[in-house]
Amino acid sequence: MSFSRRQFIQLSAGAALSASVLPHAARAASSANGDTPLPVPPLLESRRGQPLFLTMQRSHWSFNGDNNKVPVWGINGLYLGPTVRVYSGDDVKLIYSNRLNEPVSMTISGLQLPGALMGGAPRMMSAGVDWSPVLPIRQAASTCWYHANTPNRMAPHIYNGLAGMWLVEDDIGRQLPLPKHYGVDDFPIIIQDKRLDNFCHAGV
Repeated sequence: MSFSRRQFIQLSAGAALSASVLPHAARAASSANGDTPLPVPPLLESRRGQPLFLTMQRSHWSFNGDNNKVPVWGINGLYLGPTVRVYSGDDVKLIYSNRLNEPVSMTISGLQLPGALMGGAPRMMSAGVDWSPVLPIRQAASTCWYHANTPNRMAPHIYNGLAGMWLVEDDIGRQLPLPKHYGVDDFPIIIQDKRLDNFCHAGV
């Protein structure tokens, strides 16, 4: 059986929607039956006056939910980073820390910022270096993502795990009749294309 790209995207969207409305009890039962539960990254929220820390580092991760963990890269010790949630009108201090053994640059796609605060090649972080921009959040509610965009290394850096979801909330969005309990009825869905060997090592 073959699928067109459009059919694949439609099926993927349906699967994501099903996962987002699946009750916690059902997900727990699936886990007990041997299925891999939906991984939900921890939520990292901005608080006035408190910085957000995103540390790029080596870690270990199980892609099939068992104890067979394999070496990966990640953010704050996770494969793919925490979900960051900020609020329109806030000034958010973000502290990137590169604890890898090669240079990395980071950016936030979809966030409306002055160029000097976007990161990228002009803000390359060598191994052991931090970068601490203060981000003025002045846009409507949106779903963005932060990720490595290191020149000539962007694809392998993201594939290895240097990415995560970035959410902007505003007063209008809070009043909408939408799920608002992160990890309970509101789930981040990130779809990746992975090639795993028999030991669940991810290959490029």
